[in-house]
Amino acid sequence: MAAIERSKFKTVIGTLYYLWIDRNNEINAVYIRNSRSACLQYLKKLRNEYGGSDKLIFNDKKSNKIETAVNDYLKGIIRNMGFKYMFLAGTEFERKVWNKLASVSYGETISYKKLAELIGHSGACRAVGSALRKNPLMLAVPCHRVIRSNGNIGKFSGGEKVKRFLLNLENSCKPEETL
Repeated sequence: MAAIERSKFKTVIGTLYYLWIDRNNEINAVYIRNSRSACLQYLKKLRNEYGGSDKLIFNDKKSNKIETAVNDYLKGIIRNMGFKYMFLAGTEFERKVWNKLASVSYGETISYKKLAELIGHSGACRAVGSALRKNPLMLAVPCHRVIRSNGNIGKFSGGEKVKRFLLNLENSCKPEETL
């Protein structure tokens, strides 16, 4: 049996719903998104993938570490939230996309096309977009950093307004250029 903690909290981008596991006294985020319905769908998916509710226990418990890190990130105080994450669901292709995306640096952007090329699937731009829509870790795995090849921001599971906020936040908090 695995215990998964769940909670929600208010932020400047709205209410975030999150799931986490305490593994060897270390927090591992498994889900952070701003949609209650998406969270409920994800919980259902986990129950289906792991054989029903008898194999998973869900507890209502907050993580001060996750909430503080996310809020500090959203205020521009920190660039890396500092907690680990793990994927409990997703296809091999989706996990490949998410893992590669996690290496895109704060304040940088990448196109759907370039991301597809980096994972060895040139021409799979739409499949990359589909994988990003299913990203369970909206901020820790920064899908807001993926834009269209023409420079337009593209879609975002957290909403266009949130994507613009995150891109503007990261752009305004870039380190000063050295001479």
